[in-house]
Amino acid sequence: MRAWVQEAFGGPEVRRLLDVAAPAPGPDEVLVRVLAVALNRLDVLQRSEAVVGGMSVPHIAGMDIVGEVAATGDAVDGDLLGTVALIDPVVSCGRCRMCVDDTPTYCADFATIGSTRDGGMAEYVAVPARNVLPVHVSPQDPEELARIAAVPVSGATAWRGLLGAGGLRSGEVVVIPGAGSGLGAVGVQIALSLGATVITLVSGESKKRRALEAGAHHVIDRTATLDWVAEVQSLTGGEGADMVWDHVGGDFLGASLRATRPGGRVVLSGTTAGLDTRLHLPDLYQPGRSILGHGSYGRADMAAAVAGFTEGRYAVHIDSVWPFEALPEAEARLESNDFFGKIVVLGPGLAPRGEDA
Repeated sequence: MRAWVQEAFGGPEVRRLLDVAAPAPGPDEVLVRVLAVALNRLDVLQRSEAVVGGMSVPHIAGMDIVGEVAATGDAVDGDLLGTVALIDPVVSCGRCRMCVDDTPTYCADFATIGSTRDGGMAEYVAVPARNVLPVHVSPQDPEELARIAAVPVSGATAWRGLLGAGGLRSGEVVVIPGAGSGLGAVGVQIALSLGATVITLVSGESKKRRALEAGAHHVIDRTATLDWVAEVQSLTGGEGADMVWDHVGGDFLGASLRATRPGGRVVLSGTTAGLDTRLHLPDLYQPGRSILGHGSYGRADMAAAVAGFTEGRYAVHIDSVWPFEALPEAEARLESNDFFGKIVVLGPGLAPRGEDA
């Protein structure tokens, strides 16, 4: 099969399109023909270094996968053959207390498809059968395949951060950074569906316009203000937001605290801006604010998020769709930050609408 194989750590040159042996599914696994894979920030971060323990090279990235079951292991029901499915990238044993409690990322056998095991930037990928979530979409429909591929990681992460950890309620004011990112765009849609007032942060006038078109109530262009926290305070009559969903981390965390009302909360769901931070502790304890860790999203979170998007309750924002051979160009767009929504790469033999395969 053809696959984009990362052979070392570094720039785009470390990922090459090679002919390699197709994986053989284990007894409880299926072999999936990849139809589309959406890009995530982790795909380019771990190209530069092993940011996740257990990740090593050679490696095939790609966590957000939709594909067609092409073969089944000996212990798997053959009825799955030909099923078009979205793949949950979280792999766990399914038997331990952590798995029974639906916190699979705490399982001793936890692994991630596309990070600590090979992913979807290939013609085929082997995945546990229990990670297959059937969806009703034609394997020949590139637009719908791209829309479904955009859901898994962003959808489950946003669902867990806003609802599971954050407990966002109708009528509350929430700040969501990065509305132009795939994760931020999904979060805006989920928050709007709950009846929350959404304040989002973007960089640039074009992203501000698109965020408003996507339904955000207020959009702050960080390139046009020196103090986004003061903007939030102004928009809320000096009170601050009920919640900030911080999927950025780093120094953004301290600002997030200051943007919340007394008794407000910050949910930390990511660290793309840095693994460490400094806090002015009185901003935390004197107003009685809380910092909540995102924790493990479970299969119930994934199923709920997938249902919300596949049933049309939330909009999916696609920035661009690329043919398989153009993965380097798609990654370059992701690294440029000049995009809005998810960037999707189709599987081999498929082409974006209007192009020949």
